[in-house]
Amino acid sequence: MATQGPLTASLSHLCDLPLYKKETPYEIWAEDIDPTITKTNVKLEIVHDCALHDVRLPSTDQPSLETHGFEWAHRPFPTECGIKTANDVGFGDVVQQESLIKYIDSTFNFIKEKYGCTKVMCWDWRVRRSKSTHPRTEPNIYSLKGKEGNELRTTQINSSHLIHSDGSPGFMKKVLASVTAGEDEKWNDTSKYRIRGLTVWCPIVDVVESDPLVLCDIRTVEDSDWDVVEKVLDHSVEESMYLKRRQRHQWYWMSDQTKNDSIVMNIWDSFHPDSRRYSAPHCSMVLRDGDIRPNARPRESIELRLLAWNEL
Repeated sequence: MATQGPLTASLSHLCDLPLYKKETPYEIWAEDIDPTITKTNVKLEIVHDCALHDVRLPSTDQPSLETHGFEWAHRPFPTECGIKTANDVGFGDVVQQESLIKYIDSTFNFIKEKYGCTKVMCWDWRVRRSKSTHPRTEPNIYSLKGKEGNELRTTQINSSHLIHSDGSPGFMKKVLASVTAGEDEKWNDTSKYRIRGLTVWCPIVDVVESDPLVLCDIRTVEDSDWDVVEKVLDHSVEESMYLKRRQRHQWYWMSDQTKNDSIVMNIWDSFHPDSRRYSAPHCSMVLRDGDIRPNARPRESIELRLLAWNEL
């Protein structure tokens, strides 16, 4: 039987400000900008005592991708890929690249088999290593200067303690168009395929002892709870979304999550192409002193952002 873990969490939400009705929330990640320019107008509030449901407990209903927008899926970690720590993932050398490619291919096979997908493509990925931190009072804007190709993916970024989505509906449509450019036109045909943006998140450590992921039931979220956030890079603008607090939100987590417990979450669904509420809100939870093990190992994780097609 699972031991009692935290029943509530302190989570960083976007402030519900009148400003955002006339000005889009933004973050400037571009380098070499005028130092007088404000890099973000994002204001956050830490909401304490957000109720949690631990899926390890038999009394908790088990989330599913179709109803809740996410689920924990048992999948033996593909050790044959050669990934043992976050240091084994990246562009740094041939071995790192080969390990990443093997992991991506293994994940494609997993998604195809579990969800009956005809086609799966990867459009982004992240590797993270958690650092000592607290719930965020401001967004974490990384400097990419000196990183290979100015790439966020070439560094082990901190776990994200700000509730977010991995892409707005408008941005995901652009991702779909970009990923399928040069492909057969049928892969853009939503009358023939259900197309979903999915994130597959997986620990690299044996057991998550710090900064576990928490996710919100999409059935408790409305479109208006989300605000689109523009992330201004050197040569492009990406869009994610940040969540404003509502009492109806219901949060889930898995205590002692292992690397054999992948999370599959929805980003976008062609069945609801313009709706924000079908994207699963998520972030890392900072465990309180009484809930974290002494000398807890920093969390290491890898996430793939995918497009997946199901024939109708």
